[in-house]
Amino acid sequence: MVLTLKVISCSMNYSDGLLKEEEGLRDAQKKYRLAKLPSLVEYFGYCLCCGSHFAGPVYEMKDYLEWTERKGIWASSTPSPLLPTLRALVQAGICMGLYLYLSPMFPLSRFSEPLYYEWGFWHRLFFQYMSGFTARWKYYFIWSISEAAIIISGLGFTGWSDSSPPKAKWDRAINVDILGVELAGSAAQLPLKWNIQVSTWLRY
Repeated sequence: MVLTLKVISCSMNYSDGLLKEEEGLRDAQKKYRLAKLPSLVEYFGYCLCCGSHFAGPVYEMKDYLEWTERKGIWASSTPSPLLPTLRALVQAGICMGLYLYLSPMFPLSRFSEPLYYEWGFWHRLFFQYMSGFTARWKYYFIWSISEAAIIISGLGFTGWSDSSPPKAKWDRAINVDILGVELAGSAAQLPLKWNIQVSTWLRY
């Protein structure tokens, strides 16, 4: 899926770049349009970038090219990615630990066992909730690992905050807001917290 989105994104950005006038384009289209066709090395490097190839996140070809060529926000020296990377790795470790602890107690295979159908309504409802809760942690884990990989490469850097003093932002690779998902007040909030980069790409 990630590769498909990257191919579509790159082709759409190049299509926008072929237009002589920017009139009628949305701000995101103006920002990410490609004025020239990327080389094969650039294209395959973008599509197969190891930090996000299997689980995301999705990012734009323009950002990838500026990162590799040290342009845009990467033209000057960027802050150390060490602490944000460690934070993502610690988060990944916690997520995997919770998954390994809970999965033997709430396996999805239980739904096909006769024991499950012997339980009462509330027992089954509780198990359904907990099995879904448990399964989500493996996704939190892999997205946290991907986030760490993108951050340590430097591609995760998105600029500086407006605070005083300014702080480095590393949110290009954030693909899930764990507390936002688990404490969402409605289903409408979930797409904004789960698979964040894909939902952002689909909106713009």
